[in-house]
Amino acid sequence: MERRKYLQIPGPTNVPDRILRSLSKPLLNHRGKEFEKLVDYCVKGLKKIYRTENDILIFPSSGSGILEASIVNLFSRGDTIAIVKLGVFSDRMDSIAESHDLNIIPIEKEWGEAVTKSDIKKVLENDKDKEIKAICLPHNETSTGVKNDIKSISEIIKELNHPALIVVDAISSLASLELETDGWNLDVVVSSSQKGLMLPPGLGIVSISKRAWDLIEKSTMSKWYWDFKAVKERMKGNQFPYTPSTSLLFGLKESIDMLLDEGLENVWNRHGLMTTAIRNSSKAMGLKLLARDKDASNTVTAIFLPKGIKYIDLARVLSEDYNIIIGGGLKKLREKIFRIGHLGSLHHVEVYGIMGALEMALYKLEYEVELGTAAKSVAETFLEDK
Repeated sequence: MERRKYLQIPGPTNVPDRILRSLSKPLLNHRGKEFEKLVDYCVKGLKKIYRTENDILIFPSSGSGILEASIVNLFSRGDTIAIVKLGVFSDRMDSIAESHDLNIIPIEKEWGEAVTKSDIKKVLENDKDKEIKAICLPHNETSTGVKNDIKSISEIIKELNHPALIVVDAISSLASLELETDGWNLDVVVSSSQKGLMLPPGLGIVSISKRAWDLIEKSTMSKWYWDFKAVKERMKGNQFPYTPSTSLLFGLKESIDMLLDEGLENVWNRHGLMTTAIRNSSKAMGLKLLARDKDASNTVTAIFLPKGIKYIDLARVLSEDYNIIIGGGLKKLREKIFRIGHLGSLHHVEVYGIMGALEMALYKLEYEVELGTAAKSVAETFLEDK
């Protein structure tokens, strides 16, 4: 009998039925009035999700594509930027910038640690000539399950009166973690469709401040498909320079409605509660977590593999016996950790099931755990919240 799969990797995430139905709508003329109304609705809704009055641009793109788009639009070859490096995906931003001949000042942390405002302060205070054009960092690093305190980092840039922009990779945090684009003075915030927005991959989204547009005007890097100015001009009339992802925009409208119906603060709080339940349950089973509680992501938890248990075996049992798909460790964390994604459409009952299945899979693999430990911890966490 067909059973639902629980896609508990850090993204793409489970797509709710309501959104799946919207994706099956017949295609429409992407140069017509009906489509323009759809785009207008989505942009206005995204501004509410981003908490911004800044410009919002949408690209047919993955998250990596919109990261590269930001690099080639903001900077010119030889510009200096600082990049926080603390995992696979923050390293990716570094790789993109390096490929475009930017001068990079790395701010490196151990994988599993968050960057601090002191780390940023040190780099900016050493920049006597104020050559650093931007601080680039992830809000959430999915390879380690760590979130960065974007608000405090933005505050230290302002406190030092440094002209550097703040460029945030919010691909795995938008619509999941608290994010105040305007309230925190964020200049460029990059995201995509397949994480907290609960859509399939294919949309790259970026918000751009006035300060960022000033820098974009000075950029001399080559671009065509990624040209922010060209897309902004067409989006004034709710159009695009080329064929957009029309079906995904149907889904985006439904996603926006679902998030705003729940209330964005309620969405953030729900993610926090689900995270607490997963972390508490993991600890109750004697598992060791990579990130400290104060730095822990609300969208993915990285857990060390118990001694004697291989990731391939744990993933196989979870998939074959319980239809739950988890993520493994990447690069230097390969075969050391496994990752449970818990963002998007995730609620109390799913967390019971996921953690109960993890306990049973570990038990089958001869890990010493008392059956019922996971469910008891999850229940206690949820009851305490009441």
